[in-house]
Amino acid sequence: MKRAITFALLGSCCLAVPTLAQQSDATDGLGSVSSENSFGRDRNIGVLERRRPDYTPEPIQLGVLELMPRMAIGAGYDDNLYAQENDRIGDAYLRIRPRVSLVRPSPTLKLSLDGELDLLRYASRASENATQYSVNAGALYTISKSDTLNLTLRNGRYSQERVSPDSPTQASRPVRFTLSGGTATYTHVFNRLRVRGVVDVENRNYSDSVTPLDDPIDQDFRDHTTYTGTAVGEYALSPSIALFVAGSLNKRDYRERIGPVPARDSKGFELAGGASFELGRKARGALRLGYFQQDYRPVEFEDVSGLLVRGEIAYFLTPLVTITGTVDRGIKETGVNGATGYLATNMTLRADYELLRNLIISAGGELEKRDFNNIDRKDDRWTWRGSASYLVSKRMALRFDLQRRTQASWGATAGREFTDNRVSVGLTFSGL
Repeated sequence: MKRAITFALLGSCCLAVPTLAQQSDATDGLGSVSSENSFGRDRNIGVLERRRPDYTPEPIQLGVLELMPRMAIGAGYDDNLYAQENDRIGDAYLRIRPRVSLVRPSPTLKLSLDGELDLLRYASRASENATQYSVNAGALYTISKSDTLNLTLRNGRYSQERVSPDSPTQASRPVRFTLSGGTATYTHVFNRLRVRGVVDVENRNYSDSVTPLDDPIDQDFRDHTTYTGTAVGEYALSPSIALFVAGSLNKRDYRERIGPVPARDSKGFELAGGASFELGRKARGALRLGYFQQDYRPVEFEDVSGLLVRGEIAYFLTPLVTITGTVDRGIKETGVNGATGYLATNMTLRADYELLRNLIISAGGELEKRDFNNIDRKDDRWTWRGSASYLVSKRMALRFDLQRRTQASWGATAGREFTDNRVSVGLTFSGL
């Protein structure tokens, strides 16, 4: 129920830009600040988690199935569509996102299927139009009180944002790519101890683009499949604190290449330990520290290793104000020519204010630092966001968003520097 409310609040928050799929991480949920966790930490509820029965969409009952249709319609303006330092070009756009979710609730075998079509159309710059889709399926099998098996499959087609450092600046249209993958998670609980094993496979296939003169821009070098295996152990010292350890192995297979630059095949691992905690009624959070290493098969590519950090804390300033901060440091893949990846350090801070029962005001900022491997380049990306979500009824929600993003880059192979501002409004219809 809480997730349905959160989706209603955030249903149109992505109307400004195309949705981009992110690389999955089997340990993302470790020590989540959400009140929905195994240790019953629900003495305080975040603004976005709070139950709002009068505004929660209701699914359509089809026998034993629950059907939840959604339609998000939005319009906005981007004042720097091509993310350029000079000669900025802006354009207005319309975005339509129909979505259907089908669920078979069951205490032993819950099945789910959802699909979304994402249509983005610009007023003047038709080359930037995007037609995206995603399809996801899942099965949660409760074997016993102690054992569960969760299977998920995903497939989608996406368009890369122009503001992404991986987007070729000379391309006449955005780079498109398809993503497909699956995850299997087995969980066993021994009283206070919970152990979890996760296997994940993900494939990304990028389409070539062209220059304004129709010269091809090769993107095949980015095609790859990532295999990840993870083991996690969590022990609850008390309802307020739990310790966990996690280890993962990954293998990244890139498409074989003919030419001077070899495929960026690599193997790596992560080892980490940490704690999740609740500090009375004022705060809930988690911290994970560890070590990561990624070794590349071609000898001309430099291996990467370092300190792994992930932390998240929610501070309940008042029952109506939740402040959330996160930090994340690890190695990521990239589409920048010559680079084998980059060390990413992300820090975010967001405040959510329940001005009215059905009106949520949010504001926040994000700093992303990228230190590219194998080339001399560093990027600093700042993003500032403000939004207002107004729940009109169970069926309807309104959304208003502002976003400002800047990028600074330096080094012998520095990237673009730009400022981009976006504004959007959206309307979401859900359920009956």
